[in-house]
Amino acid sequence: MSDGIIRIEELVERSCEYNFPAVALTDLTNLFGLIKFYRMAREKGIKPIVGCELRLVKEEGNIGAPFVLLVKNKRGYTNLTKLVSKAYIEGQDTGDPLVKIEWLSDYSEGLIALSGGQKGHIGQALLLNNNNLAKKRINYFRDIYGEDFFLEIQRVGREDEEHYNISAIDLAQEIGIPIVATNDVKFLTPIDPDDESPSDFEAHEARVCIQKGEILSDSSRAKEYVESQYLSSAEEMMAKFSDIPEALENTLLISKKCNLELELGEFYLPDFKVPGKTTTKDYLKKKAKEGLKRRLEEINSSINSYDIDKKIYTKRLDYELDMICKLGFEGYFLIVADFVNWAQENDIPVGPGRGSGAGSITAYALGITAIDPIKYDLLFERFLNPDRVSNPDFDIDFCMEGRDKVLEYVTQKYGKDSVAQISTRGTMAARAVLRDVVRVLGKPYGFGDRLAKAIPDVLGISLEEAYKDKQFKELIDSSEESKEVFDMSLKLEGLSRSVGTHAAGVVIAPTALTDFTPLVVDQEKGTVATQFDMGDVESAGLVKFDFLGLKTLTVINRTLNRINENRSDKSLDINDLPLNDEKTFKLLQRGETTGVFQLESRGMKEYLKKLKPNNFEDIVSMNALYRPGALGTNMPGAPGMNMVDLYIERKHKREEIPAGHESVKKVLSTTYGVIVYQEQVMQIAQELSGFTLGQADILRRAMGKKKKDEMEKMKKDFIDGAVNKKVNKRYVENLFEQIEQFAGYGFNRCHSVPYALIAYQTAWLKANHPSEFMASLLSSELDSTDRIQMFVDDCRSIGLEVLKPDINASFYEFNDLDEKTVLYGLGAIKGIGESLVNTIIEARKKGPFEDFYDFCRRIGSNRLNKRILVRLIGSGALDSLGKRETLFNLIEASLKRAEQSVERSESQISDLFSEDLHQEKDMNFQSKTQEEFDILSNEWSSLGFYLESHPIEGKREEVRKMCGLFISELEEAPHTQRVAGMLMHLNVRQGRHGRYAFVTIDDSSGRLEVSVWSEAFDTYRSVLRKGQIIVVEGVVEKDSYSNDKNNPSFKMIAERILSFDQARKEFIKFVTISVGSDFKELDSLTSQLKELSTNGSGSPIVISYSGNNAKADIQLPKELTVEVSDLSYRTLESICGKGNVDLVYYARPYIH
Repeated sequence: MSDGIIRIEELVERSCEYNFPAVALTDLTNLFGLIKFYRMAREKGIKPIVGCELRLVKEEGNIGAPFVLLVKNKRGYTNLTKLVSKAYIEGQDTGDPLVKIEWLSDYSEGLIALSGGQKGHIGQALLLNNNNLAKKRINYFRDIYGEDFFLEIQRVGREDEEHYNISAIDLAQEIGIPIVATNDVKFLTPIDPDDESPSDFEAHEARVCIQKGEILSDSSRAKEYVESQYLSSAEEMMAKFSDIPEALENTLLISKKCNLELELGEFYLPDFKVPGKTTTKDYLKKKAKEGLKRRLEEINSSINSYDIDKKIYTKRLDYELDMICKLGFEGYFLIVADFVNWAQENDIPVGPGRGSGAGSITAYALGITAIDPIKYDLLFERFLNPDRVSNPDFDIDFCMEGRDKVLEYVTQKYGKDSVAQISTRGTMAARAVLRDVVRVLGKPYGFGDRLAKAIPDVLGISLEEAYKDKQFKELIDSSEESKEVFDMSLKLEGLSRSVGTHAAGVVIAPTALTDFTPLVVDQEKGTVATQFDMGDVESAGLVKFDFLGLKTLTVINRTLNRINENRSDKSLDINDLPLNDEKTFKLLQRGETTGVFQLESRGMKEYLKKLKPNNFEDIVSMNALYRPGALGTNMPGAPGMNMVDLYIERKHKREEIPAGHESVKKVLSTTYGVIVYQEQVMQIAQELSGFTLGQADILRRAMGKKKKDEMEKMKKDFIDGAVNKKVNKRYVENLFEQIEQFAGYGFNRCHSVPYALIAYQTAWLKANHPSEFMASLLSSELDSTDRIQMFVDDCRSIGLEVLKPDINASFYEFNDLDEKTVLYGLGAIKGIGESLVNTIIEARKKGPFEDFYDFCRRIGSNRLNKRILVRLIGSGALDSLGKRETLFNLIEASLKRAEQSVERSESQISDLFSEDLHQEKDMNFQSKTQEEFDILSNEWSSLGFYLESHPIEGKREEVRKMCGLFISELEEAPHTQRVAGMLMHLNVRQGRHGRYAFVTIDDSSGRLEVSVWSEAFDTYRSVLRKGQIIVVEGVVEKDSYSNDKNNPSFKMIAERILSFDQARKEFIKFVTISVGSDFKELDSLTSQLKELSTNGSGSPIVISYSGNNAKADIQLPKELTVEVSDLSYRTLESICGKGNVDLVYYARPYIH
């Protein structure tokens, strides 16, 4: 991670070119790449030698010296993983993982040791000419490793290298220790003088500087590497060490000793203890059958009960249990059921299912999932295919607040040495590597920022792909400087730079984890994780369990707690809600799905309004269909329609469902003849062509992954099978083509059903208990201003009142006061932490705060400061104690008095000359100099948006003159219209032609959705800032998704966007200043006008004089103009008086 730029595939490829019989990988104190290296080398017929360069320390506090260990066999592999893990778990005190020298003897078996060259402990002694110390150290290592200890020499051109080599060779001959030649390779190829692009050496130097935060041109930086540290050929090595042939012969000897055989792909589960002498298989069958009986009773007593055929359920369970036990996965099911059931018993919400696991009735019976796979037509083979065995993989969603408790339970049950999370690798991605390279090359930050921002906004895009974009290519090709950065970045892109922890993945080993994988420790979090990543850890034999934290489950749980607190009758059970609730479907049909799981995006809301869902299956289908593939695919025979449009048109009988074979019609009956789910492909293959569901799953996978060879073979089987069942061949061929076309876009129904259930649950809660739901939702997003603003807006749109925070009533989280009111949480005020809020709540138990000083005194000056008080005042939380401007001017005096009060209290001295401070009122120590307090800007600073205030309120008259219309007065028209409003929401997206945005503006009369397409976005994006008033010109159209025909809503296509001050400058005709004969401030006005003057670049000024005998409008000279802003306007008003400064705008066409 700190140096080296060699990619494993390139190392193996170059080794093939050099005809190496073996190659060793010895990364610095890590084995992250071990499995990939082992597998790739084996595939190319090269012997992989697994090893590691450790940093060895003799005493605590010392800097580690290099020491290389190579693996001879499986025992050596286990010992190396244990040593490397120990370095992270116990030897990382100083930040770097170090191996203590005394650990070596306990983990030496099966390992070959190399001394570490001139930088190693022995090398350092030799460079000090201390042969006795060197001998002592050699003997120490030889006692541990015997004939498997080698003295390492190198010839890469370092300083003092020959001095060390001669000393080492002499000492080796003297005491009979073998020497070995190594190359300390850090990059792959030597410098090519004819190649203008950066060399590997230069790229490596840049990588080292990136890691250390240094600049390449810094002459003072340590230069630890040399140009010859590339992968040398056998011929080059023979030339280098022609005088010491035995040093090269020993490389072959070491190679012959290293014969590690890893059993990749074998899986090892921890033992699950079952009671008595019962076998694991019998215990699983017993628990599953008991569980199924319980589930069937639940179905019968449910509010949504339905007819069940016990024989079908029993037959399916028996089939699954036989398959699970035959494949040896009974322990896996019991382990998952155990921790899921523990979570449920300990009031930790668990999701109803996620992914293919929901297709198993065994999982349903054991309580792992909550979806009846028979009712919802879910297939077990989608999860566990007997025709193509792969490891089962349950993804379990837990409430965010309870996930760590479940992990803790698992760790205690199986032992902390056997449980760990899975590591991930952070790589140098396109934008980041450009910025890094710009920095290490010493170029300006802005230059790197410009290059990085020019990369198209496509997830996971590479620099090579970005270079195909016209604008990015032009920028790179525009200068030698940008080309230099780009070429260097290409060399480094994709290299690993950091280690993280997977959000969900956990492994449980049957023995110590280090028998399977080395470990790494995140020092900040203290989390232990496997060094192998997700794929490699499974290759090493460990089974992965996914523990996911789902915030929505937390929101549901908090909502239930709020509802049940106020219920005197039976508690609400989220798993037994009526699935035909009219209120819920009305809410979905209106598209009021902000905060509703999986259904809250703008596009989804629009489709819901079109779809008008009226049953649970509609939600399942929309959950599956609203995906890029389905949305971007035009349906044959239905021009201009994608899969979602076709589904909607057929549901509403506006599009005919084509005729087809009965078995196909039956499979597609719930989706109106549209192939929505992957399971439908499997069922068609089964019903029409006689495939087993296992074979059908293989067909599904082949289609999804576009495996042509496999698909061709299966196409023949598909057609032949159907023809054998007397189905028309031409029909089957056309059907296969149709399936082939859309199978890649089909979604996993096993995932869609449980997630649709969570979506329905959140929609039901919002429709039936809106205040409790929205309070819980808001409380889950205390750190996200954008989300809070969105949810507050949504509260208002559904008829809830959101009260500003109140120091005498608010808690840390949002609170539902009644069914129509939500109280703002103090925790959503910026800079106000939970600890302070707890102090406030505790103090409040003794009675409400009477005034500002009382608040400061009771909370204490040690917990409060000016910044915190300004935030509390700005948010409106202290409005019950006085006006905001008044309180702001009391801050310093109140804090000082509060501090004095504490000091007196602690010293137990009474002030005989003052009244009891408890009785003091704020006005007694009002500040003499009154500072102005900007309510608008402080509310924005405190909350991140305007909760009560609106920046346009004081400008309504001016907006009328500037634009002619308010948002509420807009109508559809072909001509350009102008409107002003505060930018509430900004949603930037990436399209084929560049970035574009959807903007919501609000002028307090109404809201308007504005589409800013790519050309306009590129021109005006600097103006698009949340909370600012912007002026937009464009064509107003009717919103086609508006439900209310009598009161339609509109949208605008932006042509121009200006800031309010830019619009003033462009649209103000002149500024009129009215003065009368009694005006006394003429000198002050003249002086101020000269000060404000912009020498002709602002708005002209007209003095409108009105005397007793005459009136006149006098235009001031052209060079005497003023740039109108809020500040300049206030300045002129302060001199001339309110109402005497008038902004005269050019008349707007089309306004009558």
